[in-house]
Amino acid sequence: MNSSSYTTPFNFPSQALKEDEKKKVVFCIPTISKPYQVTLDSLEASLPALEAAGWDHAAVYQIGCPYISAARSMMLRKALDAKATVVVFIDHDLSWDSGDLLRLIETKGDVVAGTYRFKGPIEEYMGAIFPGIDGTPIVREDGCIKAHSIPAGFLKITRAGVNTFIMNYPELTYGEKCAPMVDLFNHGVLDHTWYGEDYAFAKRWREKCGDIWLIPDMNINHHLPTEEFKGNFHRYLLKQPGGSECSTS
Repeated sequence: MNSSSYTTPFNFPSQALKEDEKKKVVFCIPTISKPYQVTLDSLEASLPALEAAGWDHAAVYQIGCPYISAARSMMLRKALDAKATVVVFIDHDLSWDSGDLLRLIETKGDVVAGTYRFKGPIEEYMGAIFPGIDGTPIVREDGCIKAHSIPAGFLKITRAGVNTFIMNYPELTYGEKCAPMVDLFNHGVLDHTWYGEDYAFAKRWREKCGDIWLIPDMNINHHLPTEEFKGNFHRYLLKQPGGSECSTS
């Protein structure tokens, strides 16, 4: 008997009729014209590890949309329609090591991110982390750091996480009720402070949905057409006061 001939008995749980979910990740990359070649090369180099781990994969590109939150919401809808169990948002000007994308996807948590440098001569990283009682980062057993805010350029959210967000912020859905767009990255004024799209998402997620986890030890590089800003947040933290590589001079 195929699934189209099933009838649902009274009080029968609808979730029991779900097809077995396959592991599928969809990459969502917004761009003005075309992603940097280093981004495409990094994505291609990451695929063998994903396939070896049993992940089906696809990519969605939104080209030319000047409104980043709208671009991401449109890509998210396409990813969900493609039956993604995990969605990864990637900025068009990043590169990373071939194993880092699989780490991001398989690290525990509905929202997990990597961070990277601002494009400038001073080594500074996007986002913020929660300090523990002693002022040091709050670190999970797998090395992830509890984050206050994160950039959205190397960011995983699970399908379950999207459902959680919708349940807590139904006002941020639009379009057809049966298949709504979800404005995860709706930006603007919150609590008398203006937030950009990635920090606004982080604030909403923390307040009603759950924790955000940051993987610190990834080599994520930020690019200009003729310049590369190499980054590794873990190495950066080790050089800060209290870190094992902090200079005492």
